[in-house]
Amino acid sequence: MANQEQIKQASAKLYLNLDNPQSVKKQLQRINQAQKELRQLKGEVNSKIQEVNQPVKSFGIDEAASIGLHIFGQHRIANQVTRQGNQAERRGKNQQNKAKQPLIRMRELIDKYIFEGDRLKLMAQNYLQENK
Repeated sequence: MANQEQIKQASAKLYLNLDNPQSVKKQLQRINQAQKELRQLKGEVNSKIQEVNQPVKSFGIDEAASIGLHIFGQHRIANQVTRQGNQAERRGKNQQNKAKQPLIRMRELIDKYIFEGDRLKLMAQNYLQENK
């Protein structure tokens, strides 16, 4: 799983010094490599978010009990059991959303660094075209 330190290491390679065309070409390669690492880290973060997003809902005892109670005419109790099951499901989703927040922030940070790499590459390409 990607962590903050790996993101910092990859993003540290995102700088550009417009001194001479040969140097700029090597820097472009370094920036491309850093972006490749960042995209790989983003893929790991996305897969972790997918794991967190897995549904927590399954046909459980509360649904079975509710059906049984409806069959035997205990509708009020059946509705109460269903309501309690729904509340538990909502609590699970809230916890799921809380678990995703740090991952979403990490993904947004990676996106910012990838965008910065694109900006640097564009600057380098403009420099190389002007200094052919």
